[in-house]
Amino acid sequence: FRSLEMDTHRSAMHMIFKGNPGSAKTTVARLLARILKNEGILESGAFVECGRADLIEKYVGWTAKQVRRKFHEALGGILFIDEAYSLLDGTNSFGDEAIHTIVQEMENHREDVIVIFAGYPKKMEEFLEKNEGLCSRIMFHLDFCDYTPAELLDILCLLVKKNGYMIDRGVEEKCSTIFENAVTNAEFGNGRFVRNLFEQALLKQSSRLVRENMRKDLTRADFQRLLKEDFDVNISSRTGTKRKRIGFSVHGGDQWVEA
Repeated sequence: FRSLEMDTHRSAMHMIFKGNPGSAKTTVARLLARILKNEGILESGAFVECGRADLIEKYVGWTAKQVRRKFHEALGGILFIDEAYSLLDGTNSFGDEAIHTIVQEMENHREDVIVIFAGYPKKMEEFLEKNEGLCSRIMFHLDFCDYTPAELLDILCLLVKKNGYMIDRGVEEKCSTIFENAVTNAEFGNGRFVRNLFEQALLKQSSRLVRENMRKDLTRADFQRLLKEDFDVNISSRTGTKRKRIGFSVHGGDQWVEA
């Protein structure tokens, strides 16, 4: 367009990221900033992450200044506002001032800052319902699905390889069972759950190696290998609120059908 001397004006690209904990919302936002910088859409590729504590100040007028400061830091890049719904918590603690200023700055910097609001699906829907003016300025709504047990296992294998470890026979089968149980719990943590499982397994391995060191000399291979028993950790047996299932009885029979 520029070579043809045509208008290069682009529409605002503000976004909403909705997903449960650990579903890679922040990671995707960081990658997006890098990609858009490489493609020449964003000038600096800056990535500024903030939440309520970074935007809300103590006194009247201070919050607006802080919001504008964050937009200035994000010029040519992305301003990522995590758990955006927490800006309005019903305590009249300058949350309205923050939202009002954000809306103003989204218009003022529509071509040089992309704002991404992120948070849990249900809470983000409620947040947008209360802010129609804000919602109308957001072009893209992205839903981040929970990972499947197979995807969680892939993440674990990637973590193991990236950190220079190896898993012994039976570990994948054991962890598949752990992940199948985990996904039945509401907000189980997705990628964070995998990372916590891996880190707890490393601690369990360390305890095991201390015991074994009393009987034999340890090799590099011993330190690099994670055994099935290393994954017998607290998080693997954690239970939480089960995902709700809808049940109904079939008329004229005694069969119970789950949906």
